[in-house]
Amino acid sequence: MLTIRPTKMLARRLGIAIPSALPEVTNRVTDWCVHEFRVSRHRYLIFCNTASLYPVVTFARGVTNTDSLIARLGDSLQENMSGTKLESRFQRWIAPELTTVQWAPIPGKSVLGSMNDLIFMAKYDLADHGEPLSQLSRRLAESPMSMLGMNSPDRVFPKLTV
Repeated sequence: MLTIRPTKMLARRLGIAIPSALPEVTNRVTDWCVHEFRVSRHRYLIFCNTASLYPVVTFARGVTNTDSLIARLGDSLQENMSGTKLESRFQRWIAPELTTVQWAPIPGKSVLGSMNDLIFMAKYDLADHGEPLSQLSRRLAESPMSMLGMNSPDRVFPKLTV
């Protein structure tokens, strides 16, 4: 089962009812937080794996309901992981779970703060460089994060056990 944890603001905009209790997550690879942010006139989404903070940045245009949010997550993960060592992980653990989704709150301020750090880095690159979002996501994944003991998401995510 895929777990998606939108911010309160994004959940309100999309009409998602978030339960107050944290649900049981059996597969840490399929547990993703999502936050929306703006750069100039463009809206973006950042999906972060809850356990590893592995980030995926994508456009928010066209995401108007839960179905489009789930589809954007699946498409963005597939695009970012294809051709990398994570492609098999996507095919084996994430793709089959895209049909069954549970909604949950973001588990704590440390996760949200780490997402905000990644957004800050992404905003700088999006405003100045204009590189493809998949490249930006992979570069953000190399950033050391204090929540991970100064390890980077691209090193932690492949080690997650199901």
